Amino acid sequence: MEGSSLRGQVDEELVLKTSKAAGIGLAAGSVWGGLVSMLRDGPQVGSNVKYPELVRTGKVCGHYAGHLAALGATYVCVEQALEMYRMKKDYINGAVASFAAGATVLGFRSRRFPTAIVSGSALALTSVLLDVTGMRTTEEEEKAQH
Repeated sequence: MEGSSLRGQVDEELVLKTSKAAGIGLAAGSVWGGLVSMLRDGPQVGSNVKYPELVRTGKVCGHYAGHLAALGATYVCVEQALEMYRMKKDYINGAVASFAAGATVLGFRSRRFPTAIVSGSALALTSVLLDVTGMRTTEEEEKAQH
């Protein structure tokens, strides 16, 4: 009975962290999409389209928000699942999670396998370099101090 309640807590933690990453990606993608939309040229004004700039801005914001939310959720979900499965927290978890997120979200969007491999490898390399050089998030720094 105790094992099942522990498993429930672990699963809830995984879902919570994944949802948090997706929410942060959604917010960051919306802001980034708004900035990108402002810097590009506006669409041609059509006779039957109301507020064409607003419609285009909404589409661009949604596009970036969806991609960053999926990227963050995939990364965190895979990393946390590997950490629970392997019972280790090291750079391998981040590398595998980065590869999975890069290949699925960035690579398969273009529907080309080589692009998926390159995208996943680029994110995995970035993750390994950040882990090996010791760069940490503020949450990890707070845990290390206590």
